[in-house]
Amino acid sequence: MMWSVIASFGFLSVISSKGSVKISGVIVTLLATALLILIVIRRKRIREHADILENVLGFGLFFLAGRTLLMLSWEKFSGFDLFLESARLLVGGALLGVVTAAMLLGHWYLVQPGLTRKPIARMCVASMVILAIDVFLWLVPTSMIDVIKGDISDGWGGTLGYMWVGSAVTTSVLLFVANKALKEKSYSAVMATTGLLYLAILVANGVELIPRAIFS
Repeated sequence: MMWSVIASFGFLSVISSKGSVKISGVIVTLLATALLILIVIRRKRIREHADILENVLGFGLFFLAGRTLLMLSWEKFSGFDLFLESARLLVGGALLGVVTAAMLLGHWYLVQPGLTRKPIARMCVASMVILAIDVFLWLVPTSMIDVIKGDISDGWGGTLGYMWVGSAVTTSVLLFVANKALKEKSYSAVMATTGLLYLAILVANGVELIPRAIFS
């Protein structure tokens, strides 16, 4: 399921990009698709060495995705702005990725309730930490504070700035409640966590995409 999602997003990135970034997207899509086919065809044998195989290819894809994001920032920025924008791209991608991965993992608990809840609880905590870092990076000048103060126009009289604040607060609350729901022993607790993570994906997109729409 994880690699099929990666392959799907890789395919969408190929459609929406151009130049060297498109080449990176093609490589990501081919690698993820090849691994997905390999897992399906040789799933019994793959289970014996899954950790090694997935870690090697996972780090490879992470490096390639990071390189692609940095290439995007290198085209327009220099000096401290280059460092800041590179950090925003990587952390923003990590935020959207970890919240989505946590939601997908939540579905696995729905079909196999006996699984330990520690992995999804850790992902909720990781999501909150990454969210805090991402919000901090968007508060470093030139920042969303300038939008809220009106120094930078968002085209909506500051409305998008306040929507960003609302998205950040709502995402943090949803992730916190999703983590707390796992403390309950009943099966419905995991169902609640998965539903809350669905909502968290929607507002987490606002945390990352609203500033990019304004500063673009």
